[in-house]
Amino acid sequence: MEWFEAALNGALLCLVSVRLLNFYQLGGYRADGSKKIKRLALSMSAYGAVNALAAYVTYFVSAAGGLKYGGHFYVLFCILGAVWFYFAHKDRWARTPLKFTKRCVRFCLVFFVLATASCVALCAAGRLVVVNGVRFDFAFLPLAYILSPALFALCAAISHPIEQAVARIYTEGCKKALDAKTDLVRIGVTGSYGKTGVKNILAAFLCEKYRVYATPASYNTPMGICISVRDMPDDTQVFVAEMGAKRKGDVSLLCDIVKPAIAVITGIAAQHLATFGSLENIIAAKSELSDYVAERGGKSYFNTDNDYCKLMYRENAGEKYRVGAGGECFASHIRTGKDGSEFTLVFSGGEKVVCRTPLLGAHNVSNITLAAAVAYGMGVSPERIAAAAGRLKPVPHRLELVPTDNGVTVIDDGYNSNEQGARAALQVLKSFDGRRIVACQGLVEMGKSGRDANFALGREIAFAADIAVLIGPNADDMRQGALSAGMKETDVFVKSNLAAAQELFSHILRRGDVLLIENDLPDGY
Repeated sequence: MEWFEAALNGALLCLVSVRLLNFYQLGGYRADGSKKIKRLALSMSAYGAVNALAAYVTYFVSAAGGLKYGGHFYVLFCILGAVWFYFAHKDRWARTPLKFTKRCVRFCLVFFVLATASCVALCAAGRLVVVNGVRFDFAFLPLAYILSPALFALCAAISHPIEQAVARIYTEGCKKALDAKTDLVRIGVTGSYGKTGVKNILAAFLCEKYRVYATPASYNTPMGICISVRDMPDDTQVFVAEMGAKRKGDVSLLCDIVKPAIAVITGIAAQHLATFGSLENIIAAKSELSDYVAERGGKSYFNTDNDYCKLMYRENAGEKYRVGAGGECFASHIRTGKDGSEFTLVFSGGEKVVCRTPLLGAHNVSNITLAAAVAYGMGVSPERIAAAAGRLKPVPHRLELVPTDNGVTVIDDGYNSNEQGARAALQVLKSFDGRRIVACQGLVEMGKSGRDANFALGREIAFAADIAVLIGPNADDMRQGALSAGMKETDVFVKSNLAAAQELFSHILRRGDVLLIENDLPDGY
């Protein structure tokens, strides 16, 4: 019975911890200490305390001789309680569901073994308690539920070296697969923002001349790149890899895998400050790509519409190109509107071509120019670049026009935003006619500057929108900023979550309105 109770409670602990595992997975299997994770851990401990109370009530009733099978009733209570806990949190479940990858399954197995071992120890301790001839082997089991967040953290610590070993196997296999393609041109794209957009645009331009493969979606981590390389077609001539980072050294690790010959720096902004610590660390981390390429005789392209990229350009010792303001390749005669943009691309050789693109916003002109400079340097003609620019499609959830049947224009810019991206989205909103509405959850991972950044964002919203729907933990800072810029209190709505905001939309939206959905918060917040 002891092993049965221990294994059953180990399984129930896994069920109770599923949502915590969900957030842990979304955070890249790093204990990032986000507010939602802390609240969930506290909720799990509170559930354990209730479980303990029920167990000890059963204990005392059994001790009095009134309940012979107290342990059985306690096990039943555990089952019902764990199921209740799982479904009680269902309405607040992460929007991105838990994916049972191989890593996730390994984590679950380690947690189950650890939880079961803990329950065995607690059962053994409980068997030492005998009252009126009744042994209470279940009496200490509730402690496992109270300590479940600590067990989870211990499991993460135990799993880390295992996953490092597995990652080394994958990365070494990825390196060998790439090294086997001796003629493969490898391009790395990094920056605080615009990585996915520039990567996709560059891939589209290079497809005019080469067989190109780019990392899908936002696969920009070591394992994401390894998975991408596994699916790369054998006849690929150019590999474009998006490279993300939250800490110094992350890009260097990706460079060691990909070994890029061309570096593309999209722009630097105060993003992920909670993990980087400072803007200087962000610049140093993103410079890891261009420094790597420079040391190996490659080429680096910098978006000099961004001041920090100008600084990186000046400090880089390799073959380098400025793209944008003051650069060898730039866009002129720019006209942007609700139907896209028209501009003239001027290349380093003096060639010019008029481009028209359905992509919204002046920032996308900058992205196109950066990608065009790289493609031109690889022999794609200006005319073919212009033709490809006219066929570009927006990245999902990045200034994507969403069709509706109620006469409301929806601009979906929900992917995790930054200050520059939010400002660009608001400029796009201003180009539309009709009543302009912004639904925004604010800027995250900004460290100590978060409140000031969201206050400033609120002011930007006031200048671009007629109505603001501010959502979540950053809403008050944005509200104060909007009011300080002259927005009327009656035009500012504060909602605690997306569900409440969506309910509000059903009452305030009308035909002819333009709704910008800006910066959907990551699940960890």
